[in-house]
Amino acid sequence: MSSPSNLLGSLRALSATVVGILRTRLELISIELAEEKSRLMGMLLLALAGLLCLTLGLLMFSFLLVVLFWDTSYRLHAITIVGLVYLVLGIGMLLAVRKQAAGSPIAFEETLAELERDRAMLAAVSDEPAGRSGS
Repeated sequence: MSSPSNLLGSLRALSATVVGILRTRLELISIELAEEKSRLMGMLLLALAGLLCLTLGLLMFSFLLVVLFWDTSYRLHAITIVGLVYLVLGIGMLLAVRKQAAGSPIAFEETLAELERDRAMLAAVSDEPAGRSGS
């Protein structure tokens, strides 16, 4: 039979190990949260810039409709080119956001992998025969 002091020491060691594992996992989660925040902010800024360009493009084409009734054709060419540039930039930026969002990794992928390894390790330890741990 094991003495109460050995049992208490084992419990302390086990609790220290559990606290260490939890601390490591929480640090990993916090790092992944920071990375996710940075990625989302970049996507948001790019989406806003794309929307701004689309809005400017629509504004230019609205202005083009008014200018259609003016005398010279040079104004029409200039407004058309500027409007097309804004529209192409806006569409390009929004497609870039779409591509980035579609190719983004699963959130907390590393944390989930670590937790799965922990689960497998604990399952393997609990499946060991009781006699082997004391030898």
